[in-house]
Amino acid sequence: MYKNNIFGFNSSFYYFGLQHLVLNMYNYIKDGIDKNEKIYVCMAPEVYNELASYLSDIYGFSYVENFHIHKIIGCYNKLELNEIRAKLSKHIDEIVENGYSGVRFIIQADYMILSSSRECFMDFNKSVLYIILGLKASFMSLYDFEDYLKHKYIIDDEVISESYRVHSHRLYNGNLKNCRGLSHSK
Repeated sequence: MYKNNIFGFNSSFYYFGLQHLVLNMYNYIKDGIDKNEKIYVCMAPEVYNELASYLSDIYGFSYVENFHIHKIIGCYNKLELNEIRAKLSKHIDEIVENGYSGVRFIIQADYMILSSSRECFMDFNKSVLYIILGLKASFMSLYDFEDYLKHKYIIDDEVISESYRVHSHRLYNGNLKNCRGLSHSK
């Protein structure tokens, strides 16, 4: 479904409704599990529970772990990027030593924004590519496009414009597409 190696990708997925998100993340996570990757997700509890209900029937919970946003924010606010990168590299090395091939991180953007701030999320998102470059890790941000189109309560023009700028790939139609060089005019 996806390239053999997506390590180093900072990708995005724009979803419209919970079922659209669950269906696509199920396939994306299943692909990672099939490639023996550890999956870390940071999602609203109701989203994680819905997704976990499908994954647990097939895989159990050994591959997928829900982590709390406060770990990311706390680390990001206290450490320099080089320190974060070094800590992450060490953690990934331990995961690989335990038999995994690498790590996929998946963060629900609106959940992170509500748990911290839009500025914190956007600043963190700008740094992700540097943090994971050269590591056995990939990163995906999930954007609630329904909120963007209907309300713009959390996911607004600024968040979407920045997402187009910082992400190298997009999950679209079941595939990760390189989106560098695409034009996004309003």
